[in-house]
Amino acid sequence: MTMRPLEEYESVRTWRSALSREWGGDPFAEDPAKLIALQQFCEFIGEDPDVIVGHCFRIRKSDGEHVISAKWRSFYAEKIKQFRDRDHQSEPRRSAAAVMGFLIHNGVMLQV
Repeated sequence: MTMRPLEEYESVRTWRSALSREWGGDPFAEDPAKLIALQQFCEFIGEDPDVIVGHCFRIRKSDGEHVISAKWRSFYAEKIKQFRDRDHQSEPRRSAAAVMGFLIHNGVMLQV
């Protein structure tokens, strides 16, 4: 999978902005492991960040409202567990937490 630099994706800019509002400074400069974890997760599942976030929402047929897709939220929760449980990761819980933070800051609440 060929991806643009992560910071070019709208969902990553949303994440950075939310973290910056919460904690100040430049969150990716201060903790580059967050971006590395997201990059590794994207490679692991073969999707870019905007596609991941896009899958997590759907338009409800009854009223046209933009809502969370329970199916895709469950799918990504399971993928994050698989990502966390890989053997060759140095800090699996921290990496999984970074990916969850990315989704949460893009409006996708989930637990793993």
